Amino acid sequence: MSSRLRSFLAIFAAAHRVMTMCAVMLCAMALSTASLAAPAPLSPAPQTTKPKIAAYFEAGSYWEFSLLQKEIIKALQQRGVAQHIIFPDEFHISPGWDAPDSEYRAEARKLMANPAIDVIISMGTEATKALLAENNGKTPIMSVDVADPAGAGIVDPVTGKGAANLTIRYTKNKWFKVFALFHEALPFRRLGIMYHDSPEGLSYSNVREAREVARERGFTLVEYPFLDKAESIESCTKGVNRLMQEGIDAFYISALNCFDWTQANPQPIFDILNTKEIKTFARDGSVHVSRGALMGLSTLDYVPLGKFYADHMAAQLGLLPPNTQLEEAAYTPKIALNLVTAQRMGMDLPLVLLISADELFDATLAGVDKTRASQ
Repeated sequence: MSSRLRSFLAIFAAAHRVMTMCAVMLCAMALSTASLAAPAPLSPAPQTTKPKIAAYFEAGSYWEFSLLQKEIIKALQQRGVAQHIIFPDEFHISPGWDAPDSEYRAEARKLMANPAIDVIISMGTEATKALLAENNGKTPIMSVDVADPAGAGIVDPVTGKGAANLTIRYTKNKWFKVFALFHEALPFRRLGIMYHDSPEGLSYSNVREAREVARERGFTLVEYPFLDKAESIESCTKGVNRLMQEGIDAFYISALNCFDWTQANPQPIFDILNTKEIKTFARDGSVHVSRGALMGLSTLDYVPLGKFYADHMAAQLGLLPPNTQLEEAAYTPKIALNLVTAQRMGMDLPLVLLISADELFDATLAGVDKTRASQ
C-alpha cells in the first residue's frame, strides 16, 4: 500500500470518528432541546399505600350539590390523584332538609371526632355551619356552594377569611351586583322574594343583599317569609300566589328546593308568572331560563370550581408535589335570556342586553322553546 493511500485512509478514519462524535453530540442536543420544549406532565407526589378517606356532608339533596361533587371527582381524576382518595358510603351524610339543626350538629360532631376521616366535602350553608360549630381545627373542610358565606357568618365580609382549616370560594359583594344588574337591565317596581324565616333561609334567597339594593335603587322588595323548612312545592306555590296578590311586577328565583328540577316540578309556577307578565330573574341562570324564566345570571362556572376544590383538597392531603400551581376559580357571570318568554310578555329587550347575553333561548334559533342557542 502506497504512503499516499495510507495517509488518505488515516484521514478518512479520523474524519469518520469526528462525524460520529458530532452525530452523538447533535443527538444529545436534540434530546435536550426536546425535553425543554415538551416538559414531562406533572406527576403526583409519592404516595403511601393507605388511601385518604373523604367524607361528604350535606343538609339535604340538591341538584347543584350533585353536579359539583361530580366535577370535583372528575378534576381529581384529571390530576391523577383520584385513586388515592376514597368516598365511603358510611361517610356520605344527608339528614334531609326537614331535619332539626340538632341533627346536623350531631352528624358534624361525629365526623369531626373520627380520626379516620382525612377531609370533609361540605355542601351548602347548613352543613358548613354545623361543621364549624363542631370544628376540631384540624380536619380540612372543603365548603362548596354556600349561598352567602359572609351573610352566614362563615367568612369575614372584608377579608373573606374563615377558619384555618376551611377552604371556600368567596366573591365579595357578588349578590349585590346580581340584583343591581337585574334592575339595571330590565327595570321593575316591586320585586317578589320568598324564603324560610331562618338565618339559612335568608341566605339561600340572598334577602340581605336584596334589601340593600332595593334601598339604593328605589324599588320595593315584597317579601314572603312563610315557606316551610323543606321549601316544598306546595309552600312555594302558596307564596307566589300571595306575592302576586301584593302586586309584584318581578320575581326572584332563588336557590330553593321547590326550584330543584331533579326533585320537584316548578313549571306551573313559572307558567303562571309568565301568564301574569311578571318578569322572572333566576340566580342559577340557564337551568331556569331554558324552562321559561325571562333572565338569568349564572354565577358559578362548575368546571373550574370543581378544579379549584380538587386542587386544594389534593394539596392539603399531600397528593401534589410542592409548589404546584393550584386552580383559582374566577368569578365569570354569564347572562341568559329567554326570547320566547319576552315575546309572549310583549317585551322588546334592549339591544345592548341582547349583545351582552352569553346564552339565548329562542324557538326561531333552536327549533323549540327549551333548547339552548349559545352565542
